[in-house]
Amino acid sequence: MAGACGRTYRMDPRLDPAPCNALSQSTAGLLVPEVLVEVDPGLTVTPPAADDCPQVWRIGVDAAWVQSTALNFLHTLTGALRAWEAVPEVPLLTIPRAGVWEVNYQVRGVALLPAPGAANTDTGVVAGMYKNGALVPGTEAMVIYHSELAGDQGKQIQATGSRQFMHLFAAGDTVGLGAYRLGTFGTASVVSNGDGRTYISAHWVAPEGDTPA
Repeated sequence: MAGACGRTYRMDPRLDPAPCNALSQSTAGLLVPEVLVEVDPGLTVTPPAADDCPQVWRIGVDAAWVQSTALNFLHTLTGALRAWEAVPEVPLLTIPRAGVWEVNYQVRGVALLPAPGAANTDTGVVAGMYKNGALVPGTEAMVIYHSELAGDQGKQIQATGSRQFMHLFAAGDTVGLGAYRLGTFGTASVVSNGDGRTYISAHWVAPEGDTPA
């Protein structure tokens, strides 16, 4: 700056040498590094206002989820012993976002054996998750199993089973319910009504690349 009698003074800034000081000095003057915040899908960033002090950047999680509605149906399993089949009465869920999802399904099963016979009889229901139309190994759950000795009294029993697990999905993947019957005597069915529901739900918990702790 100009002083008395036209003299010029130069004033150099004094920078704190602490390692956490983000300022640096260049030949053109002080240099303040630009900060760019990037987040993965499912996370949102709210920047501070320009005049906030301190400037607080807030990161939030958008925990998406999908779930089937309250359903009313009776689906009788007609396949061969341990032959998987889809349960189309449970609508497919479409995964809207890639990443790790916590999947839950609940299945109400019915096992009905006929009147006393000359041989031992059995029947039951095993359920599992379908991904894009194919069974995902490791998602199976035995919902109900019933056996009778020869000459025993025929009867119907019902039970509800559930399963919870983590799975990695791509955006657009579909989730459905599959089941098969244990034993080919009598009938085995999947049912849903006001006395007990069958459903699937999925809750986004982590972005792609996340691994178990």
